[in-house]
Amino acid sequence: MRRRSPLLIAVPLAALLALFVPGTTAIAHDDHPDPAAGREMFPGEGVVHGDQHGLSQGHLPPVSRGVKLIGKAEVTNPSGDGNDGRVADVSAYGNYAFLTAFREPTCEQAGAHVINIADPTHPFEVQSAFMPTTPNNYAGEGSDVLEMDNAFFKGVLFMHQNETCPGASPPTAPRTRGGINIWNISNPEHPQLLVAHAGDYTAPNGALENQANQTHSQFAWTNKFDGRTYVVLVDDEELTDVDIMDITDPRNPVMVNDTLDLGEAPFDVDQASPANLTSVFSHDMMVQRVGERYVMNMSYWDGGYVLLDVTNPTPGNVTLIAESDYAQLDEERLARGQQISPEGNGHQSELSPNDKFMVATDEDFNPYRVVATITSGPYAGTGYTATSASGTPPVDADTTISGTPTFVGLGCTASPPPQGDGVALVERGVCTFQEKLDNILAAGYDAGVVFNAVRPDCLGQVTMLAAGGIPFVFVNRLTGLQLLGVPGVTEANACATASPAVGSPVASTTIEAVFDGWGYIRLFDTHIPGEVGTPGSITQIDTFAIPEAQDPAYAVGFGALSVHEVAIDPTPGKKLAFVSYYAGGFRILKYDNNRLTEVGAFIDQGGNDFWGVEVHNIGNEQYVLASDRDFGLYIFQPDV
Repeated sequence: MRRRSPLLIAVPLAALLALFVPGTTAIAHDDHPDPAAGREMFPGEGVVHGDQHGLSQGHLPPVSRGVKLIGKAEVTNPSGDGNDGRVADVSAYGNYAFLTAFREPTCEQAGAHVINIADPTHPFEVQSAFMPTTPNNYAGEGSDVLEMDNAFFKGVLFMHQNETCPGASPPTAPRTRGGINIWNISNPEHPQLLVAHAGDYTAPNGALENQANQTHSQFAWTNKFDGRTYVVLVDDEELTDVDIMDITDPRNPVMVNDTLDLGEAPFDVDQASPANLTSVFSHDMMVQRVGERYVMNMSYWDGGYVLLDVTNPTPGNVTLIAESDYAQLDEERLARGQQISPEGNGHQSELSPNDKFMVATDEDFNPYRVVATITSGPYAGTGYTATSASGTPPVDADTTISGTPTFVGLGCTASPPPQGDGVALVERGVCTFQEKLDNILAAGYDAGVVFNAVRPDCLGQVTMLAAGGIPFVFVNRLTGLQLLGVPGVTEANACATASPAVGSPVASTTIEAVFDGWGYIRLFDTHIPGEVGTPGSITQIDTFAIPEAQDPAYAVGFGALSVHEVAIDPTPGKKLAFVSYYAGGFRILKYDNNRLTEVGAFIDQGGNDFWGVEVHNIGNEQYVLASDRDFGLYIFQPDV
């Protein structure tokens, strides 16, 4: 929903751009929650975990050049609610492809679809083979297929992660949430579940729990040197962790490393400048053999792209090969005359067959940068991060929050907010985010700012699960106390500092937006020695964005124009990268020592919303599989 807020103020574009000179602190970064976000304060409070994949209306005109559409297969939504947003990632084995079923449009009967692709011109779904998640879980990013032949198992494994449906009630049975599911798909039309919810059962505070942490992505590999098979997980609840399990016996996975944090020594992959690159956490990864070592290319969001030696994945034995840093100014915006810091958002990457190149995708679902600043009082000029709730009008070109808020306390039914208008400042806790929003809306307020509670992770961000017709954003506790003018409050003491009384004076603030484009693609030169323990290098060569994604005329009404995933042609010397670009379609890029060049593009009649992409052989022919969120599977071959 888009609205022109009564709080909207006019700010000259030049004044906004001045805020983005490197080193300023007025940049908000709200695409994913901060790694310190933690869990709900109580069951049902309404915290959305790090997921950006919302529905996006509109599309670009159809196009087909440099690529042949071979066939496509629509999937069935078992809940009967249609497929808009239903489909997530794609993987394949032999004559079958597997499409994970996401939480849209409802979170019922999620899991994985099985597609028969023996005849790539006429693929079709094997509906009886659907692999369901446990109720209240859904599958999304990073489905994976692996052949295994050892003393414990001989056959083919399919793995998918488990995240919790928004608003799901707390589980009553143990081992029914999070982690990954491992299936035996040696006969893909009759999959067998080997283990469910294998993962990290350690809470952020170190306590053991009866539910695994939610998992956003995973990737499995077999180490030919020791004969062990491992899987690496993205932990939604300890986001900086790189969790590694031994699944040599796939029915009995064992965690072998849950202490690996690339933001800490000896890795230290984060960067101090630009100041907005604060969301440093694990997002996606792949592993492949290079000489005598196994190399993990890890996408670590604002920490950039990282190469790790995981030949021995146990604690103390994983070492840094190389890591990338973002430039001070966003290259694609600078080429268009705008000086603004990069967004970060290192999402996914893949190494070339000879390990000399890496193509990487920066995902950014918001073409506007949110700029939040305290404008009066003792902390005037201080910038902060503001994260919009899941179902409220975003801060964008049409909606700005500005004014002097009224501190209404908890804003719960037992302590209802006073009647008012303008902006309500609300403290987190006691009742759900939805209840807080409903109460301030009923009291007459035009916008709401919720600040974090007294808790050890009070400096973290969360995305609130709340829907309503007014802007509603979350800020950390330090920002809330600074808005309230609490003297001497700092990062060091904010989490233990009590709030002043309801009705206390509040400083004025402005939360506004400027266009900074959608996410795009990076090309790196990589030097990876084949000897264990030897450092290497990552050097950026070029960036590429589809033109519409950097044009404000396409910011609204044409779907999400961010890049998502990349798969590289494994044919030696071919140097082609296949890219899923959401509503930007399926793209083919050629890479070399100097640049990325688009050589193919496909958008179907009525548009596409491509999520996953995978190179796969059917018989002796090589194809590219792509998953369309609103339809199912597309099968392509390049024609370049």
